[in-house]
Amino acid sequence: MNYETIKSLILTFLVLLSLILTWNLWTYQPDDEFINNDRVINDVEIREKKEIDQIVKPSHLLFHFEDVHHGKVDTDRFLEEFKKWSLSEIEPVENINEKTFVTFMHGNGKMEVVFPEEIPLQTFRYLTSFDSEIPNFSINRIVFDFKDDSFGNEPTIYLVNYEEKEVYSARVGNLSLNHLERAFYQTARTNPRYLSLKAEEGRYIFLPALDRKEEQIRTYNYFTDQLNPEDFKDALFSDPSIVTKDLTMDAEVYRDDSRLMRVTNHDYKLQYVNPGNTGNGNTFEFNVIEQGIEFINDHSGWTGPVESYHLDKWNRSTLEDSVTFRMHVGNYPVFNFNFDAVTEISQSWRNNELREYVRPTFEFGIIVPGSVQKQLPTGNSVLRKLEKMNVDLSKVTDIKVAYELKRVSNQKGIIIIEPVWVYQESNAMWTKLTFSEKDNLEGGM
Repeated sequence: MNYETIKSLILTFLVLLSLILTWNLWTYQPDDEFINNDRVINDVEIREKKEIDQIVKPSHLLFHFEDVHHGKVDTDRFLEEFKKWSLSEIEPVENINEKTFVTFMHGNGKMEVVFPEEIPLQTFRYLTSFDSEIPNFSINRIVFDFKDDSFGNEPTIYLVNYEEKEVYSARVGNLSLNHLERAFYQTARTNPRYLSLKAEEGRYIFLPALDRKEEQIRTYNYFTDQLNPEDFKDALFSDPSIVTKDLTMDAEVYRDDSRLMRVTNHDYKLQYVNPGNTGNGNTFEFNVIEQGIEFINDHSGWTGPVESYHLDKWNRSTLEDSVTFRMHVGNYPVFNFNFDAVTEISQSWRNNELREYVRPTFEFGIIVPGSVQKQLPTGNSVLRKLEKMNVDLSKVTDIKVAYELKRVSNQKGIIIIEPVWVYQESNAMWTKLTFSEKDNLEGGM
């Protein structure tokens, strides 16, 4: 092969390579999802990332004996066991009707794992393993029957949508029901006693009895640490360099040509809005729980270690999907009833994109010395109070002990959290119960 032939081959190769590169350039289509997803543009780490199983957690466990019920709000030990299992053969249970449902759920020998909200079974893949296809339904309870000796080598557990009275059975690998019974059920009588309230036919509410003096809950004072709004500006706007900032009497307002972020001081709140997202709904596959957690992880937006956030509620509609993660301290949810602080992170989504993001601008700092124990009124006092208030029990969906967060008016930057009784109606707003000396109290104020 002579020199001219080699030159011709090289030239031909270069021409072909040029044509290929030109064609790729003309036909290149950028990833719309990447471009439209502002969250991936700016790599900002504000505080911490969290795994889904740290956010999606049960609210409490219930243990049912003959006519006595016990419960506990610390569920971490159960979740460690749950991670080891593998679920398979998930099938609907057809032989449970309206009359047998209550006994099936709350009868002797039963243990319930109670979640604060219905959760798509698909999301449970972050909490445990599945050895078969995951059906498309949501549950808010897991039931164990320690009196059932009909199972074979693999025990059966029950996945329940309590309000819909839908029950599914699942075979569980890597689970010893005897071990679970010894670890949880046989020692359950040492846990706090719970009262049962028949809210309506086929539905019961369980609340702590709080009839032991040792069941006191501590009140705490904390200094607050404020989060830097500039960090959120860098995280939430696609081009922070063009964002303008305006100061008002009680707010800092950031905006570009399509988005707005307002940080207010009177309620420690950040609100980010994308008003240009005027679409309706999201795709069928869109999971607002998982998407909401991922969004906060993208800018490491979880604070701690004193406070943590757990899934509180979510909703899907033809207009938008929304999700709320509630602040917790220890094992108790935190509420603010004075509208001077935000204790939840909420999001709304349309067209698979963020529409609105609201969250606290503070985190718990150093504890202020001098915390005290508080004895709350008993569960029976709570039931008498609700009856006295003429509350329609058929609409009450939950009663629990929580923390109320309040700002100390004469001490800037200090908050107090103290235990209170709260109740919820129709899965909506929570209301604090306020007691007086006229309420025939058992326990304390």
